[in-house]
Amino acid sequence: MASNPDVLKSLAKLIQDLQQLVTLLLKGLTRAKPWQRQLAGHLADVDQQLHVLRLTVAMERRDAEILEAAEHLGGVCRLAAAALAGSRVDPTTRTAIHLIVDLAERIHSALDQLGP
Repeated sequence: MASNPDVLKSLAKLIQDLQQLVTLLLKGLTRAKPWQRQLAGHLADVDQQLHVLRLTVAMERRDAEILEAAEHLGGVCRLAAAALAGSRVDPTTRTAIHLIVDLAERIHSALDQLGP
């Protein structure tokens, strides 16, 4: 990947923000209701995909592999949002999930800008 310092800085901040949001949401989530347990599972998947993306970048894998990891991250985030679409999730959690999806899309976009 080309190394535009501004884009790299932005990408690192986006990944860090997404990681913090997922971690905080997981910590604050009780698992008393079915939608909360389902969301916890989806957030664990997002956390795992974030880890894969970080490792892929750290290992300096090919551009296509890094973009694929970002696409998988976005897919897992969208799945989490879709799974809660008909549930009784509170507005704050719903907003946090939408922010997670937005951050994942922005990560993919930033990686796209770094392309060849």
